[in-house]
Amino acid sequence: MKKIFFSLATVVALSATAFAGKNVAPVTIPPVPVPPKPQISQTPTIIPPLGLYIGGGLTFVKSECQCDTNVHFSDNTTSKVNSAKTYGVNLKAGYTFTEYLAIEAKYLYTPWGDDYKTLKHYGIYIKPIAPVNDNIDVYGLLGYGKSECETLNKSYKGLAWGLGAEYTFGQKKEGLKNGWGVYAEYTRPLKKSGSQNITTNAISGGVSYHF
Repeated sequence: MKKIFFSLATVVALSATAFAGKNVAPVTIPPVPVPPKPQISQTPTIIPPLGLYIGGGLTFVKSECQCDTNVHFSDNTTSKVNSAKTYGVNLKAGYTFTEYLAIEAKYLYTPWGDDYKTLKHYGIYIKPIAPVNDNIDVYGLLGYGKSECETLNKSYKGLAWGLGAEYTFGQKKEGLKNGWGVYAEYTRPLKKSGSQNITTNAISGGVSYHF
């Protein structure tokens, strides 16, 4: 009897185990996530301007000489006062140290207008700059130069100064101008006092390019 009971119990246990095994969910292994490759952004390289610039255009000069005694001028006149209005060209080249300071070399030559009264001027100037915005600057000029005045057949050396403004078409890079621009300026390349008071006033305008 005991053997029969033990056999039935064994069959029931095996049946229960087999039945229970049918309800066990299979074990699944989740996939391992693969991190995406980092995106490397290609930032364009900005090359700053060199600071060098050149320019050129037209110039109008009015010169006047007031002397203590009569002077024989190159146009075969003799007088204490002689004035001239001449036209010509201006050239310049410079280097911009910062947004606020540059150095500039100038050349003026006015062969047209009143005969025998051509003015030539060579000068080097310190150029303080006051930026108005990214396109417009106003500036001063203070320097030293040599002026050849045909009216008196003489050359003179001395201080020169001026004021100007410039508009550049491109935006500034790192505070420096870049590309094409236009400028207008007033300069006094020669002022001499003494027995011969000589004054020259020049109005110039032109096109510039900043490298």
